[in-house]
Amino acid sequence: MTTNDILLVVAFILALVLVILRLNRRRRQREGAGRDPFVEALRHLIDGEDDLAYSRLVETVRLDTSNTDAYIVLGDILRRRGDHERALKVHRDVTIRSALSPSTNRTVLKSLALDYAALGRWGAAEETLLKLARLFKKDLWPRLHLLEVYEAQRKWSNAFELGMELEGEPVVTGSRLAGYKVEQARDLIKQGAYHKSRIILKEALKHDSACAEAFLAIGDTYSEEGRTEEAVQWWEKMVEIVPERSTEAFSCLEDALYQLGAFSRMADIYTRHLNANPDSAEAALALAHLLERKGEVGEAIEVLNTHRPHTRDAHLLDQAIARLHYRSGDTQRALELVFGAVTRRVEQQEQVEADFEMSAEAAELIVEDEVAELEGEEEESAV
Repeated sequence: MTTNDILLVVAFILALVLVILRLNRRRRQREGAGRDPFVEALRHLIDGEDDLAYSRLVETVRLDTSNTDAYIVLGDILRRRGDHERALKVHRDVTIRSALSPSTNRTVLKSLALDYAALGRWGAAEETLLKLARLFKKDLWPRLHLLEVYEAQRKWSNAFELGMELEGEPVVTGSRLAGYKVEQARDLIKQGAYHKSRIILKEALKHDSACAEAFLAIGDTYSEEGRTEEAVQWWEKMVEIVPERSTEAFSCLEDALYQLGAFSRMADIYTRHLNANPDSAEAALALAHLLERKGEVGEAIEVLNTHRPHTRDAHLLDQAIARLHYRSGDTQRALELVFGAVTRRVEQQEQVEADFEMSAEAAELIVEDEVAELEGEEEESAV
């Protein structure tokens, strides 16, 4: 075979390959006519079908590599699946493309920031969010997420300053701002800077007057300096202002007053708290225990009986009352209380079960009535 013959054969093969490729492309176009895999992917996303959306997105980028939106969504799905590194790679590949529209640039930078956060790469997440905030000043999204990134990095000063800028937004509450101040103060307390920490803690109370952590910490700083009476004053304030967190201050107060030789003052603190909050089982039990230690068992039992009707934890008070009767030698009364409490709980359980059975029977009757009514309507329509 001559050289010309060989060239003709090669040319024929190449032409055949081109024809086959063209025919395949036309076939795919005909098969794909009337459907858009990207639109299908978005529909699947709306329906919560991430796997189906992922396969349609893969098809989309295979047919059209210029579809940056598809790549962005593809990366977001990868992140939700926990494949954070691949998600990051996909989104970074989009950012290096030229001529991205402002809208696409904003979307991919948001996804990129979330990728970095998911990977715990807080510095990169912060840098990306700051870039977004500079480029799109009216968009709150970057700054709201930047708050979370500052929190993760324990950059409390930055978080507070940004929080003040965003004050008024639903997520930026007074308690959140106070929390930043408390964390700043805790870092100072570790360094022994008690006076500076108290200044910051008092600023926290300006943002949230019921910040229990601030009251506790201020008391702790005074205690560390040996200024126990001042510590007691702040813990007492907490019991008064934040009664739902008072049990956290009770142990601090007991230790401090014991050091001061003024432990008897605890009875007054418990009594004042119970007068304002008669449902506090913890305070009633604590006061009863204190009175018992003083040998005033009858007064302890009276306190528990007085507050028993007001608390949801009456069974705890019942147990304490029975124990006090037993320790005082009244075994018969203690046993009566124990068995009485058990009987009441059994009766309550039986009542709950009876109510449930009645509800089930009522529901069954309603269903039977509905069925009968439907059957009657069918018979009437048949006639």
